[in-house]
Amino acid sequence: MNIKNVFYTENNQIRVLWRILIFISLLILAISPLTLIDNSYAQLFIAVLILIFGIYLNSKFLDKKDFSSYGLIIQKETLVYLIVGLLFGFLSVVLMLVLGKTIGVIRINSFLLVPKPWLLCLFGFKMFLVSIWEELFFRGYLFTNLRDGLKFKIISKKQALLISLLLSSILFGLAHFNNNNASIISMTLLTINGIVWCIPFVITKNLGLSTGLHAAWNFSQTLFGFTMSGNKSINSLLSIENIGSDLFTGGDYGPESGLLGLIGFVIMLLISLTYLKIKKHKITL
Repeated sequence: MNIKNVFYTENNQIRVLWRILIFISLLILAISPLTLIDNSYAQLFIAVLILIFGIYLNSKFLDKKDFSSYGLIIQKETLVYLIVGLLFGFLSVVLMLVLGKTIGVIRINSFLLVPKPWLLCLFGFKMFLVSIWEELFFRGYLFTNLRDGLKFKIISKKQALLISLLLSSILFGLAHFNNNNASIISMTLLTINGIVWCIPFVITKNLGLSTGLHAAWNFSQTLFGFTMSGNKSINSLLSIENIGSDLFTGGDYGPESGLLGLIGFVIMLLISLTYLKIKKHKITL
């Protein structure tokens, strides 16, 4: 066996596994100095800029394909998708709240004062940055590269897509292992969450809808008093208490570790698919 074939394809391009390892290694080196900055907003903002610039360079020199294939497309349609995603993500959390209250697994103890607008805007901006980072990396970059790298005679295009969808979503779930009160259940449900956010990208080839869903989901959970990915809500509208089983509520991790969150994911997926069908997108994987 020619050792060169381990690292290069027949077209003399570095194989996808090595490209991913090289990119992630360089990305870690690039963002590591940000730990010296004592401001999470500045850290996130600079990290997002580094990721975008890094993927742009990656598209030119490693993947050798068009930057738009990663889903970060600057056009009017992207803004429309983003706004729709924000609406659907917000609606999903509202329905999750209503359902939890109706079936008696959560209790609303009180309505708190409306948070100061500037605090809401600041937190919303932070969740927007988080969603851009995670969607661009896990869906735009990782999913796309895994799918394109699974080009074998024994694997069909549809199989490659499904394998890539699952692998990138599993890695998304595992990436949250260090969150407060994380568990096998929370990482499993976040894997499902990753699949839900990847499907709109697969259909539209655009990260707008996925980013909007992600940002609104995180923001709205905190706004309405849910614990979000292990982070207790601050400056929320409501004070919520879990009174049902952790199986339903997710316990100290929040809905993303319980059936309530799973229902929220399903709601997001169904209304997103309905919208895309109305928009006459072909709903196939």
